[in-house]
Amino acid sequence: MRAEIIGIGTELLLGQIVNTNAQRISTALATVGIDVMWHVVVGDNHERMCAAIRTSIERSDAVIITGGLGPTPDDITREAIAEVAGRPLERVPELVEQIETVFKRFGRDMPEANLKQADLPQGANPIAPEGTAPGFYLDHGDALVVALPGVPWEMEAMLGKTVLPLLRARAGDSVILSRHVLVMGLGESATHEKVADIVDAQTNPTIAFLASHGQVRLRITAKAATESEALGLIAPVESALRERLGRAAVPGDHSTIASALGEMLRERGITVAVAESLTGGLIGATLSDIGGSGDYYLGSLVCYSTESKEHVAEVDPAILQGPGPVSEEAAGALAEAAARKFKADLGVSATGVAGPAEQDGMPVGTVFVGACVGGRTEVRRVKGYGDRSNIRGIATSAALDLGRRMIEEA
Repeated sequence: MRAEIIGIGTELLLGQIVNTNAQRISTALATVGIDVMWHVVVGDNHERMCAAIRTSIERSDAVIITGGLGPTPDDITREAIAEVAGRPLERVPELVEQIETVFKRFGRDMPEANLKQADLPQGANPIAPEGTAPGFYLDHGDALVVALPGVPWEMEAMLGKTVLPLLRARAGDSVILSRHVLVMGLGESATHEKVADIVDAQTNPTIAFLASHGQVRLRITAKAATESEALGLIAPVESALRERLGRAAVPGDHSTIASALGEMLRERGITVAVAESLTGGLIGATLSDIGGSGDYYLGSLVCYSTESKEHVAEVDPAILQGPGPVSEEAAGALAEAAARKFKADLGVSATGVAGPAEQDGMPVGTVFVGACVGGRTEVRRVKGYGDRSNIRGIATSAALDLGRRMIEEA
């Protein structure tokens, strides 16, 4: 079964909000073996919405539309679907009661405008509201058309309770499963060069490359009747990839180096602390984004200025005045300071030049990362590229990966 996801809302086109609904729906559909072929975003314009829905119905077996089911004049998803399907809107009494019940539960009077949320295309099957907006689905031609609210938590609840069981019943038993091989320190081209013949031979599973911030993910995706069968297809391919990539391939199924390092630290009962300059707290934030990171992440010293490196991290002034704040020596001293100040088993650090101008003769993109564990300190020079955000992301990934490698060697 081929599916398509349409996000409704001019705010999506303006970039004012991110279309996280499409990501969540795609992830959910994979669990029931549905192939998502297209993502579409269209603004709050009746003619363009109708055109997008018509195109989707012609080429997809299931069309899932999110947004535009509210009570305001620009919420016109119902009207667009009704026109495309050639069905008039009809008010559904039980939905009126359900919406009124929601407002009573909140202790508020229901505005008259909310009644339009109970209007569905004739013959559509209602999906009970989680908030105030009901969803619905109908068959038109050869396609199933589903309309869900744009509010993420409302959408996800309806998706899980109603839409996924409906699609599973129609598509039959199957699953799409992915595992990731996270590659550090090679780059996308070098990674592909090492595994090109394996990639060229792909059928089921398929292999895709996703690169960002100094990390390369190889996504291995299989489709099968059951999860165990899909894993059986993936296992030999993953093994072959890891054998080719060696230590550059991070153990486990991880999409980020922070997740991989966190699992390693938790399993070994090791703590980590950070002292960072050009990343401005990004390394600490990346570590703390992981659920349960309080088990191993102790804290971060953000020493952005040269003065703070001396007075907060207590880096030897001779290092700051000699090799300088952007140097191997400074990165090593910062890593040692992180471990010492927080009494952590592992200290990691980053210093460098993110731009827009060079610093102390060092060009933009110069990055030094350090790690200290068990009294042993290592430093790595990394070449950053792109804008400030990308350089800082590369520095963060490189610092965490150096920590990961040193823990493996300890």
